Amino acid sequence: MKKSLKKILFTILTVFAVFFVVACGNKEDAKINKEEVLQKNVEATNSIKSGRKVINAKVEVEGGQPIEYIVDSSLIKEPLAMKTILEAKEDNIKITTFIKDGVMYTSYPEDNSWLKLDISEKDMNKFKIILNDSIEIYKVLKDNLDKISIKEDDENYIISITKNSDFINEYIKNSMSNTMGQNTDLKANNATLEYIIDKETYFTKSFVLTFDAEVQGQKLKALTETTFSDINNVEEIIVPEEALNSNN
Repeated sequence: MKKSLKKILFTILTVFAVFFVVACGNKEDAKINKEEVLQKNVEATNSIKSGRKVINAKVEVEGGQPIEYIVDSSLIKEPLAMKTILEAKEDNIKITTFIKDGVMYTSYPEDNSWLKLDISEKDMNKFKIILNDSIEIYKVLKDNLDKISIKEDDENYIISITKNSDFINEYIKNSMSNTMGQNTDLKANNATLEYIIDKETYFTKSFVLTFDAEVQGQKLKALTETTFSDINNVEEIIVPEEALNSNN
């Protein structure tokens, strides 16, 4: 597979970990105020001080091997401290990254070494928003409330967008182009989005995004499943001694 295509697929997997979980057997309640639920979800997200986010992502390329990644991140916003473990199943690679006190530490699995890098306040602010998926989603959904469905059970609101919603397909294409800094020629279709919001706290619990696409003439199916936990309960990120003492 071309390196450029693998780079695009990796970006698909990591960027679009912004989406949610399938819920079954619940009827939509016409009395639910969609905009109010989404707005309260955004307000709750803005109040998050720490948490854990786990992304399971998979791309199936027509005629090729599936590409799978797991990204497991724990974060404290102020002062910024973060631990992220990226597992690339296809290549049997696990990379661990810590950020603390303005320094990023990244492991090199080939020789168990660590790379240390000072990072700017601007770059640190970019990492602080990794728990803010709901805010980005709200920007997409608020002008398309007539195209989304909200159901509820005893504990949750379940929001879903079914296939053939052009605004989601267009959002995926534009986001990919913005992230890659170029026109990726990605044609997304059949996108579905579903996520679960806790009725008591209005925190997002989980979400799933699926879509079909064509990149560089190859057809693919993409799936990202994201879960949130330990909201406001991550109290400390500890950088291992071997990383702190690295000379790289």
